[in-house]
Amino acid sequence: MKRLTWLVGPPGSGKSTWANGLRAQCRVVEFTEMLGPLVNSARIRKGVLRANGALVRLVRELELHPENLGLPPVLVVAGLVPEDALFPLGEHEEALLLLPPRERWEEQLRRRPTGGGSSGQYDDYEYAEQWYGRFSAWQARGFPCTRLELPHQPGLLGKIADAKAGEG
Repeated sequence: MKRLTWLVGPPGSGKSTWANGLRAQCRVVEFTEMLGPLVNSARIRKGVLRANGALVRLVRELELHPENLGLPPVLVVAGLVPEDALFPLGEHEEALLLLPPRERWEEQLRRRPTGGGSSGQYDDYEYAEQWYGRFSAWQARGFPCTRLELPHQPGLLGKIADAKAGEG
């Protein structure tokens, strides 16, 4: 893992569950946890994508500061991030794309429990599908990202992602 690893993918792809399994190996932070106190109670939807872009700049400013480069690696569960905010990547960065096969992803998204993941029940399926399509084109468009191929674990469907959940 590089000094700064970005984990992106559509809602319900298993980002939080997979990242929680890595907490013993590296620092893990999630954009939804950072923004949660501002947006969750008011159910703010507009402006979140732009805020995620601003968080990319903020995280880079902190983590890639020359005096901080010796710190342990950090995995940032960024989720939905505009391409122009994430790319190009710097020397100490990498991007991981979690994009399960379409049918599996749809099942994971629709069976996500209330309070699940880091942002609760997802209910904007049309927006999620747009992002699935957008992420599907990233590698063909030349964006430098590694697509994660994780084993399917049907026993985790419908369960809340937590630090004990492991992979997903």
